[in-house]
Amino acid sequence: MNYQENKTTLIAGAGLTGLMSALKLSKLKPKQKIVVFDKSSGLGGKYSSLTYNEGFTFDNGMHVIYESCNQEVDDLYREIIPEEGWNIYKKNEKDIAGLYFRGRLQNYSHYMDLRHLPTGELNFFLGSFFANLSKFLRPDTLSDKNCADFLRRQFGREIYSNFHFSLLKRMYGVDPEELHTFAAKITALERIILFDPNLMLELMKSSAIASRLAYPDQLNLPDIRLNDQKALYPKKFGMIYFVEKLKETLLERGVQIHTESSISEIKTEKSSITQVTLSSNKGILNRIPVENVLWTIGWPSIANELKIQVSDVEFQKGPDIIYVNLIFNSPINADRLYYFYCYDEGFATFRVTNYSNYCSDAYSKKGFPICVEIWPGKIGLNINKLNEESYVKLAINELKKFGVIDSDHKLIFAKAQAGTERFPMPSLINVNSMEEIKNRVLSLNLKNIHVTGVMSENNLFFLPDILNHSFSKLKEF
Repeated sequence: MNYQENKTTLIAGAGLTGLMSALKLSKLKPKQKIVVFDKSSGLGGKYSSLTYNEGFTFDNGMHVIYESCNQEVDDLYREIIPEEGWNIYKKNEKDIAGLYFRGRLQNYSHYMDLRHLPTGELNFFLGSFFANLSKFLRPDTLSDKNCADFLRRQFGREIYSNFHFSLLKRMYGVDPEELHTFAAKITALERIILFDPNLMLELMKSSAIASRLAYPDQLNLPDIRLNDQKALYPKKFGMIYFVEKLKETLLERGVQIHTESSISEIKTEKSSITQVTLSSNKGILNRIPVENVLWTIGWPSIANELKIQVSDVEFQKGPDIIYVNLIFNSPINADRLYYFYCYDEGFATFRVTNYSNYCSDAYSKKGFPICVEIWPGKIGLNINKLNEESYVKLAINELKKFGVIDSDHKLIFAKAQAGTERFPMPSLINVNSMEEIKNRVLSLNLKNIHVTGVMSENNLFFLPDILNHSFSKLKEF
């Protein structure tokens, strides 16, 4: 197929950013030819699902859709699946998360709770926290060089040294001084719990306190939100259901989607990309005259396609991920938690997702599915040194230690597999390297390429922010 009559908008990447952007653009410019391509065989990226031969479906860990608080974005979700087809969670039920910390499963918050420390220790840390707080009455006016700086400013040296330093080093394998500030925010380390609810209600009147300390009861948090953001998950289990409905909508609107495809040639002229050739393992698919390109898969990949030299730019690899997908005969003992993290030393688990708690359809007649996300590096394991059986055994053993399964839980199904991508490494080296590659791409002064996606800008990581960023780019077309 060859688009010669009109120039085309080409969208690189068929994750949710690329697909949702294609839908939005098809509404902004209904006569525009739009082509989406992706090197993978499926759609949705991390928001896809895996269905095993046995018929069981699992998402890639914890994935619900959080609204963007932007009607341009959020209305599209209801267009793809009507309101009645969603599980919609509001206010305190939007994100019910927990934490395994100091040998206890917190079912009330995913922030570190220091209230259970021995009285002498707790008083020491309380004193150091307030002594530190008195130095920084205007935290929003200060900048931090790295994650360690941020956490020391948030809580003081004593709390950082005793609770954050070793945790971050286990998770990412580097000194927190080498991590970007954003590392604390993507793993819920920017607040801690020090006080019971009644006192926190008073203390939260101070913005300096509210930005550092968490209310210790997530389901009874007073309604002090600045927006009414909701969480969405299809009533039919499997995020792939939403992705497939999105695909159907796009095809109905004339959007072309090519999987297992990549760029074999880019032609430029007069500061613009003029033609892109897409190829697959079967040969050339299209030679596409281009009006605009929306690139959702990162600065390094577009630099590579434009033959920009980047071999001298250093990148640090993020943690490996193993998804251990399990089905038990009864729900795990995790109360109402959708998921919980593990911060304790000696555990490989990063997060446990309890699908049935936010999608009742996840429960099948055969049992209750969960996902244990293993980061082997947390306990010094090489991802290639253990086989599937070993990872399943490791996950089950840690679930027992968490106290969420016991002798009454019977294992019905178990599979383990490596994630298709590593967890993004939020290091200073990577942030600076991304900025360097970005500058090299921008130095070509190509007017019709627009880059969005994870880490395409500083602190751009979560889907709501990425979609808002992407939709703003579309208005430049």
